[in-house]
Amino acid sequence: MTEFSEDPKNWESKKKLLVLIIISFTISTSPVSISIYYPALIAIREYFNTTQFIVNISVGLFILFTGLIPLVVGSYADVYGRRKVYIFVMFIFTLSSILCAMAENIWVLIAMRTLQSLGSSGVQCICGGIANDVFTPTERKDAYSKLFLGSHFGELIGSIIGGLLTEYLGWHSIFWFLSIYGSILLFLIIYFIPETLYIPSPEVSSTTTIIIKQFNPLLPFKLLYYPNITLTILYNTSIWIIIYVLDIIIPFSFTNIYNLSSLYIGLVFLARNIVCIVGNIFAGIYSEYLIYKYERKKGNEESYPELKLKSIWIGVILAIPSFFIFGWILEKRVYIIWPLIIIFIGEFGILFLVSSTIIYLTEDPYPEELHTLILVMGDAINALISTIAIISTVPIENKFGIGWLFTALTSLALLSNILIILVYFKGEKWRI
Repeated sequence: MTEFSEDPKNWESKKKLLVLIIISFTISTSPVSISIYYPALIAIREYFNTTQFIVNISVGLFILFTGLIPLVVGSYADVYGRRKVYIFVMFIFTLSSILCAMAENIWVLIAMRTLQSLGSSGVQCICGGIANDVFTPTERKDAYSKLFLGSHFGELIGSIIGGLLTEYLGWHSIFWFLSIYGSILLFLIIYFIPETLYIPSPEVSSTTTIIIKQFNPLLPFKLLYYPNITLTILYNTSIWIIIYVLDIIIPFSFTNIYNLSSLYIGLVFLARNIVCIVGNIFAGIYSEYLIYKYERKKGNEESYPELKLKSIWIGVILAIPSFFIFGWILEKRVYIIWPLIIIFIGEFGILFLVSSTIIYLTEDPYPEELHTLILVMGDAINALISTIAIISTVPIENKFGIGWLFTALTSLALLSNILIILVYFKGEKWRI
């Protein structure tokens, strides 16, 4: 384990701000890499003369490794330092983007796209660690809010850039864009981001407790011992599956049924991302309102974290019926305005659901040092199960149709509410 003599929390404000600006842009590489790809799916299928099933494999593997890689990268960087890992994963992202742009075989593209997910998800993981290193507990809330603006920025620009570039320059251009973007960020990291992992030597203070971390990618899974964590993560996964399936349904179905171009597919994704951001914000505000209302009535002493879960019912009412209806109106090829309206209502509801449960997992119930472990483990489980759903979408759709596909997805989501009801009533007993 390497020791670093200067605590980044003591840096001057200008240096902290520079670091925050750079990591806020670099954290966008993962969401922009995901959202930029969807408007190009039809063009990629046609260019390689392949099937929707094969193209979906490229999506599924990217999602899978985006969820799994932080387990390894995060654990390694916590022990051996962030800078070298940060440079390495950004280099991998940039190199793989170039190789994706040059791919002349679908399987080469899939392999390089998978490698790209290693870079983008590794970068995202390191950015969170750097923010934690540099900012004091009182500074972190504001720093994280600005950091996540970078993530939202990636979601927003990715879809519209993907649509524009694919429409006018072809699908190869999206990867040339990502390679240029990655090169600029790699330069900034090399020249402006020092090592931020601070491990004080035993001589610093005889009263300071030093936690010695070890490289252990499987450490987060120990938290599965706690039923309320496990059940909440499984509930989230049952909801996210709908979003991931929708991501691959829209490009192919909206092109085949409504003859939308790549540009218009990108605009649909842009509108969806805006709705998701709004849903995320409203979920946080409403959860806090429920706590405030309860505490005002019963007193602070009577409040408990599971109260935040009461806000999910708005999401359930909006999301599950919406996507059930969406599947059947798409099956019947109803005029495009109606599936779009249903998508926006449903996604607003889904972000209400997911945001409320994440707030529950990462605030009062658990110590701050467990928050990252819970999120990393949740992302890994989510990615593993969602990848299976993504790859299974085409066979299920071909055999039963889009209507029955979304009937199955919404039925699973509806049944999974049993899990969150159990957490609501038994969470206090199960909590750490």
